[in-house]
Amino acid sequence: MDKFYGNFFKTVGTALDYVLEFLITIFSLLTELTRSFRSLLLSVLFFGGCFVFILLWIPMSFRSSGGVPWPLIVLLILIFPIIGSFAVTRLKYVQYMVTEYFYERADYYLLGKDVSYESMGDYGRRYQRRMEEERRRREREQAAFEEEMFRRQFEAFFNQQNFGGYDTGNYGGGGYNTGGYSGPTYDGGFKEKYEAAIHRLGLDLTADKYEVRLAYKRLAKKYHPDLNPEEDTTKIFQEINAANDFLTDEAIARYKQMYGNKN
Repeated sequence: MDKFYGNFFKTVGTALDYVLEFLITIFSLLTELTRSFRSLLLSVLFFGGCFVFILLWIPMSFRSSGGVPWPLIVLLILIFPIIGSFAVTRLKYVQYMVTEYFYERADYYLLGKDVSYESMGDYGRRYQRRMEEERRRREREQAAFEEEMFRRQFEAFFNQQNFGGYDTGNYGGGGYNTGGYSGPTYDGGFKEKYEAAIHRLGLDLTADKYEVRLAYKRLAKKYHPDLNPEEDTTKIFQEINAANDFLTDEAIARYKQMYGNKN
């Protein structure tokens, strides 16, 4: 009976996960599309087309019988980026809450793991706490980065004033020159290892830590050897675990700070 309940919760959780992921993708695409159209429309309006648009296009659209309601379409294009962004945020919240709820109950019946919370609302509150912690962490990192930038610029200015000119080479090994701060250079193959781990979980490089966690749980359940006795999934399961172990919160934050603006 436990196996039946476990498979039931796993199936429902997986189905809801795919449905919500599909909706998130659709709303994200529509948001980006309407945002592009809005930018184009506003450019046309502000660069000479506003008067013609008001006097000709809108009255003709209203007078046309059975025609396309262009004013409503324009209004939708203008406001949909706001609606779409809000919808994507709420859908990600619901996806995390629902999938965690069903997956943990599947683990309880199939693997005997303890259930962290009793209701979906508990998972939602955990998600909100983590998002708030993530926001505060980004604010601390930004403040530390700005302070470090100011310190380096001050030291560069001080050295230039006291030593009769500042060379365009590196400053303190950190890639600082008269053209601005280009950031430190990291080696050790971190970038390649990170991108390989992300791709092993089937994610884009822009994925955040919550998407990484959901992808890992989904793949771990799919390829867990105990849940696939009819085929050997041990190697795949080990690769998924290795990728997840590498993609710590610190590694994700480090990659986004180093390479996030270059993707």
